[in-house]
Amino acid sequence: MNALVNRWTQRPTRILGLMSGTSLDGLDVALIEWDSDDLADFRVADVHTFRYDAALQKDILQTITGTASDVCQANVRLGKIWGDYIRTYLADRDIPAQDIACIGSHGQTIWHESGESTLQIGESAEMSALTGIPVISNFREQDIAHGGIGAPLIPFLDWLLYRDLPGSTVALNIGGIANITCLSESMEATDVIGWDTGPGNMVMNTLASLATAGEQSYDKDGTLARRGTVNERLLQVLMNDEFVTKTPPKSTGREYYSEAFVRNRFDIAPELEEARLADALATACEWTAQSIISNITRFWKPLRGIDRLVISGGGVHNLSLMERLASHLPNTDILTCDEYGIAIDAKEAIGFAVLAMAFISGIPANLPGVTGARKSVVLGKLTK
Repeated sequence: MNALVNRWTQRPTRILGLMSGTSLDGLDVALIEWDSDDLADFRVADVHTFRYDAALQKDILQTITGTASDVCQANVRLGKIWGDYIRTYLADRDIPAQDIACIGSHGQTIWHESGESTLQIGESAEMSALTGIPVISNFREQDIAHGGIGAPLIPFLDWLLYRDLPGSTVALNIGGIANITCLSESMEATDVIGWDTGPGNMVMNTLASLATAGEQSYDKDGTLARRGTVNERLLQVLMNDEFVTKTPPKSTGREYYSEAFVRNRFDIAPELEEARLADALATACEWTAQSIISNITRFWKPLRGIDRLVISGGGVHNLSLMERLASHLPNTDILTCDEYGIAIDAKEAIGFAVLAMAFISGIPANLPGVTGARKSVVLGKLTK
């Protein structure tokens, strides 16, 4: 135990944060450093993404609807793959494993039934054994055990980053699912609110993949969506989606916005001609933007207004989506998180390094205003 304490109290304290999200594009790794005990006083030393190949993406997707045996095998396999990634990452940068205090791993979500149960795979024991580094994982369970819905958890990072900005800030992360954090200047952590708004990139990516028989996994830069025409009738149906209209707290994932969901709502088939695919993507893109804006204007704007929208995640690269968001908020500053020193594609990995540091420090990191938990608790479990 003394050796573990020594790792955690050495300065600078260096932690690796890991995130594999619903988009299944790869494992994001963030190296975060602290020179003091102030949780907010960190610097992002480095970020990197290990891209998944098509075979691994397919294996993970199949695990989501697989048997108990499939899930168990995938859990061990991902843990080993990620452990190898970390060894490669450290070797390429000539960083000794003993210089890393711990790894904060979100894991790969296989199932998340809001407020009831959750499962993230990527076995921490395998990672720890391969790297020799303690792993902190399973961040959602404690929140659920105390009456919360278990997600989103990154609003804690948003509060640390933006709590001193003047006026009102909405931090928007567009991964597979879109989620927001809403706060105002000098707000206490207990007053911050946030939730998943609905689809981020997931529905658009699924459309592109289905229509091209897997040859195209996403709409690069939103190019096809920009060429298409929005189906207004379908858009109205989509805007009445039960999750989009649901009152927070709320969280969701691939178990809801699944391939079956897309097939049920869009007339989609393999080798769909480009014009029809463009129309489908234009409609999905507009729905994604409007579902985000609707959630902000219904559940936050009447309370505090909105002076700025700070965006992160892969959706930032979809220029059509960014244009549509801006068109709905003409009097709001639209920014990206890199303007505050946070890499656009690695914010969540950075967040889980911060949550790991909170675990080390014994600091509660769930926000009851976000998850609905009865109280704030320390999140995570230690494997060493």
